[in-house]
Amino acid sequence: MGDLVQGLGAIQALHHARPDWRLSLVTQAANVPLLAGVSALTEVFPFDRRGGLRAVRALRATLRPRRFEHALDLQGNWKSAFVARCSGARQTIGAAAAARQEPGSRWLLQRTVDIGGVAHPARVAWQLVRELAPEVPFALPRLVASESEVEAEAEVLRGVGVAPDRAFRVVVVTDPADCRALRPQVVAGEAQRGPEPAVLLVGPGESHLELPQGVPVLRHGAGELRRLVALGVLMARVGGEVLGPDQGASHVLAAAGARTVLQFGAQDPRRTCPPAAIAIVHPQGPPCRPCSRRRCDHPQGPVCMEFAPGLGLPADCGLPADGAARDAGA
Repeated sequence: MGDLVQGLGAIQALHHARPDWRLSLVTQAANVPLLAGVSALTEVFPFDRRGGLRAVRALRATLRPRRFEHALDLQGNWKSAFVARCSGARQTIGAAAAARQEPGSRWLLQRTVDIGGVAHPARVAWQLVRELAPEVPFALPRLVASESEVEAEAEVLRGVGVAPDRAFRVVVVTDPADCRALRPQVVAGEAQRGPEPAVLLVGPGESHLELPQGVPVLRHGAGELRRLVALGVLMARVGGEVLGPDQGASHVLAAAGARTVLQFGAQDPRRTCPPAAIAIVHPQGPPCRPCSRRRCDHPQGPVCMEFAPGLGLPADCGLPADGAARDAGA
């Protein structure tokens, strides 16, 4: 989900530069709802990555008749390179080995592009798009929600005791078994910090967690990604703020316009921080940085995340400003 959102700004900028081009996107079926209302896309094709050979054949049969000119592999792994090849496009393009999640997958593509600077997904997507339209500027991703979706989420907030027409804070709670997650003591501290009221955002995988008492909880279930987009749009309107980890929900809220602060321990924000978010890093710089693990092998757990955001240091993610058209390798 994070990779999809990271690359969306480049796709939307390409649409603005070439409004007559037909732009189609392939993503995992669960992520398709995120793209509702995104006018840059002519079509969105779901792919069931666990569907085996039958899913591959179905996707290939859907894509081939459309006779694509180009297929861009924005994710840089075996799955995405294989999908690009299955498209039947006249030319398949992706990042060179140094900027790929799985370097060997480049052999499935016809052409690879050297990516200047740190291989942030948004930068990779931007530079690949510029292979087709060199004048395309860097752009932040934009997710949109309908008025009815925003009002429905506002009603849910009222139900848990949060006024949706005034600024409030959202603390994104994810399973602490993931070393990117906010630590429970950080969640508890942020839930009590004012002056704006706070609400804990809990996803379908966190129903088993013990949460601080007396703090409103906003629960989003499986298949409710549109609610997440609506929440971000609503927060942008009232001047709310999100504190979260470097995980999918935080990326979606940032792309929907909410002011978003992300806490990084050993992870490198230059590689994964959402372009529109503010990165706060561990003040002492743990020696295991940069870390890309989902599970920590430190004997005491992810101690790199045991710091309050107010004690962290802001980080420059090294991405161009929204609308910048400077050299992609800078």
